[in-house]
Amino acid sequence: MTRVRAIASLTGLLFLSAAAAYAQVPDPQPVHLYGGNRTWTWVAAQLHILFAAFILGAPIFVVICEWIGMRGKDLRYERLAKEVTKVTAILYSMTALTGALFIFVLLVAYPQFTSWFVSRFSPIFAFIYPGLFIAETIVLYLYWYTWDDWQGPKKARHVALGVLLNIIGTTTLVVINGPTSFMNTPARAAGDVDMDLKTFVFEQASVWELVYNFSWIPLNIHRFIGNVVFGGFIAGLIAAYMYMAAKSEEDRAYYDWMGFIGNLIGVGALLLLPFAGYLLAFEFFEYDASIGPYMMADQLSMFFELQGALVGLIFLASNYYIWLSMKRIEGLEDARGTIGMPLMMILFPIVMLPALQLAPLYEAVIGWPTFFGLLIATLVLPPVIARIPPFRKWTVSPTIIIKLGFLMVIFGNAIWMTPHAFVATQALATH
Repeated sequence: MTRVRAIASLTGLLFLSAAAAYAQVPDPQPVHLYGGNRTWTWVAAQLHILFAAFILGAPIFVVICEWIGMRGKDLRYERLAKEVTKVTAILYSMTALTGALFIFVLLVAYPQFTSWFVSRFSPIFAFIYPGLFIAETIVLYLYWYTWDDWQGPKKARHVALGVLLNIIGTTTLVVINGPTSFMNTPARAAGDVDMDLKTFVFEQASVWELVYNFSWIPLNIHRFIGNVVFGGFIAGLIAAYMYMAAKSEEDRAYYDWMGFIGNLIGVGALLLLPFAGYLLAFEFFEYDASIGPYMMADQLSMFFELQGALVGLIFLASNYYIWLSMKRIEGLEDARGTIGMPLMMILFPIVMLPALQLAPLYEAVIGWPTFFGLLIATLVLPPVIARIPPFRKWTVSPTIIIKLGFLMVIFGNAIWMTPHAFVATQALATH
């Protein structure tokens, strides 16, 4: 198995190197694939991103779980970290193979663009990215194969190796996001330089100027959080499969707990993802105001509607999973919680809805820092209020919080869908 993974990783690296060499071939002609070149490119890219998101996101919470297990002497966290790392090491080879497939499809479907693209970002594709790929491969397999040997006094050394793995992985993500974000928001000449986009990109811009474009940093933030979300939910999926295959009650109890932790990581990070998504969308609008309406209210609007529905389903499924887990807890009916969480869940949309209506006035009247301060206060104040003595006696049951969360998901999804429905009906009303 180790030899197979090594060969697969080497194959992916060779394909990447071949792309750089292929970029030197003069005027290669495209091949028209059955079903459309865009469809094949999308499928190959999506396959690669699914594997890449997991192997970059999983080590982030793996090393945190390992550190918690080391500090608290909790073997469950140690076992969780080790089992997820094992899956990560196995899927790493699939990431390399799907990456090679993606490069191959690009070379066949869009040879001229791929040749120019690889040549324009040659320092990244020829040196930086392969170097990071090799470094990540070495550190990942060191991290996995030294797990049992680096216990006891050497455990901190192993955690440090995991931190190094995450630094390399995150750096790889940031580097490859440069060319990716460039395709969304190509760099423009800065300042008062009067130069058209094509001349600047093809002749004048340095690689750094191409990478440091409008959407690069927001895309880094969005994909980093998204990788953690995906990794957490996949860990929960692994736990569910292992739970069904477990033979002993001890293993069933452990995988039930592992599923809860995976769901907690996925949902917790997913709560941050809309803010990162809106930051990315804001930069799209800032770059070109026509991009946003085109994506969200024109040709691509159906994808955003489907995305909203799927995000709502994710929250509903997580809510239902937590509710089923809570039903198995003995004595839960006697547990009570403060009003802080329900109060925050009710106040946040009440504050956000009128706030978003007045968004154009923020910059001119109170400024964005003050606005974000108000939003943070909306999140922080309810738990603080719940700890004040007169309010401590006001409590709610966990099931009430779950039901309230269910209603908030429905409410939030309805708000998400409203603008899309308005765009369609308004378009009909104006013709």
